[in-house]
Amino acid sequence: MNQRLPSLAFTALLGLSLTAQQVPDSLNMVPNGSFEELEGKLRRLGGIEAAIGWSSPTEAKADLYSGSIDSGSPAFAPQNAYGFQSPLSGTNYAGVLWYSYMDKEPRSYLQVKFKKMLKKGQKYCVSYYVSLGDLSKYSSDHLGAYISRIVVNRKGEASLTYEPQVPALQTQVYNDVNGWQGVCGVYEAKGDEQYLIIGNFAATDRVNTGKMPRPKGEARPQRPIAYFYIDDVSVKPVKLLSECSCEQIDKDESEFIYGRKVTVNPGLAPAQRVDRSVIYFKRYTKDVDPSMGPLMDTLVSVLKANPAIKVKLTGHTDVKEVDRVSMRPDLRDLGEERAGMVKSYLVDAGIAADRISVADRKGNDPAVEGDDEVSTSQNRRVEVDLVK
Repeated sequence: MNQRLPSLAFTALLGLSLTAQQVPDSLNMVPNGSFEELEGKLRRLGGIEAAIGWSSPTEAKADLYSGSIDSGSPAFAPQNAYGFQSPLSGTNYAGVLWYSYMDKEPRSYLQVKFKKMLKKGQKYCVSYYVSLGDLSKYSSDHLGAYISRIVVNRKGEASLTYEPQVPALQTQVYNDVNGWQGVCGVYEAKGDEQYLIIGNFAATDRVNTGKMPRPKGEARPQRPIAYFYIDDVSVKPVKLLSECSCEQIDKDESEFIYGRKVTVNPGLAPAQRVDRSVIYFKRYTKDVDPSMGPLMDTLVSVLKANPAIKVKLTGHTDVKEVDRVSMRPDLRDLGEERAGMVKSYLVDAGIAADRISVADRKGNDPAVEGDDEVSTSQNRRVEVDLVK
């Protein structure tokens, strides 16, 4: 039987992707919003109370994950009982069971007391980041937050439910298992609120879900749940609604590819025509762009005509791609994946796989220093070197 929360002020939060930004502690009404301050020992799941200031309002306890504990613990970060995810900031994050098929497992919630009571009539931007656990068989909507004047402390594990004031803002299904998606919205305070609760308050028959494939490389079985990691919770005062806008995480995605007109001098010896060739990429992508086709075809021709030549393909990423790994762990091996795609292109064209080796330098060996568009575009590359 679901229990209904007291009819207090609630804001449904707009679920869109956010640009990662740390809210200064002086403005954030949430203490320990990134779960970095701990007390006691974190050894197992259900340990949210080890994060100073945080608790769960029911007996179904939320989880806390940390990179500072034994790597074999189910509460370790990044590899843990529900999947793999690097913290958005610091070394810790929380985890909440959002949905369970036929309510076979209880939902869990996060609760925290504000640093001080909210001010009447003041608008606040409420935001947090979520990432769907890899072992979730389902994605889910109804990501929101509940603002309360009193602490909620329920016996048992029954779900907390509340009718959202703005249902339209609860309908985005969150399904990103690789990066962190932002949830944000503006709340106007009544003046007596002291607590924030994060979780799924909707009746089960109102929750929209989607089925998730098991991520590549994950051997553990999925569970019939939607489980979200949560990090960087903030509630900050704002004057305008526009101050709480949600932007796309990858707004700086670049379509620019350096060296579109790169050609190979046909007068060079075959080995020289191959050695130090460079294939460039769009930001965040691993696929060989069609603009690199002429260069790739030249490599194929030279390698076919000279079967003794062996090559090493070394993948590289730019500084923005390196910085984005904390939000998008799928970019962690982007350099190697780029080199792998070039190898696949050559193998598909008839070059023996044992003539091609692959390496990854990540962002450790930039061709050009600088973070402007032209400089970074020269660092998104795969270099071709002769194997002596």
